[in-house]
Amino acid sequence: MKQYFFILGLSVLALSACQNKSSEQSQSNDVATDQVNNPATADNPTAVTSEYAVMSFKTKEHDFGDIIENQKVETTYEFVNTGKVDLLINDCKAACGCTVPDWPKTPIKPGGVGVIKVVFDSAGKSGMNTKIVTVVANIQEGTTELKFTANVRPIK
Repeated sequence: MKQYFFILGLSVLALSACQNKSSEQSQSNDVATDQVNNPATADNPTAVTSEYAVMSFKTKEHDFGDIIENQKVETTYEFVNTGKVDLLINDCKAACGCTVPDWPKTPIKPGGVGVIKVVFDSAGKSGMNTKIVTVVANIQEGTTELKFTANVRPIK
């Protein structure tokens, strides 16, 4: 019976730790949601595209190749705002807590360069992994995706 309560307690602790991390990340975002505003609406879907920022990435994909389980690896995705207005990144979302993105929290002027850093923790992720980070910004599409792969080999 003690073992049951111990396991239950660990489960609650693990779940609350994940939730705290998410709320900390969203609180660190300095760009308000209402600032990331695309002019296109259902009533006017052909709004002037010159009002959008444009994220031009050198690459949106990265292959870590073979890594060892429990290893933390990171990569960066560099981009230029090739649009005519300031680029505002509202959020970068990963589907799994093993992937943590970090992005510019201040506006990036037209012609300005920015970097999105992504850290992948391979603990418990043995085998081939493909992860996607969704970037929410004031670009015409509203979002764009960054992708990476890693083949996680078990510790010998």
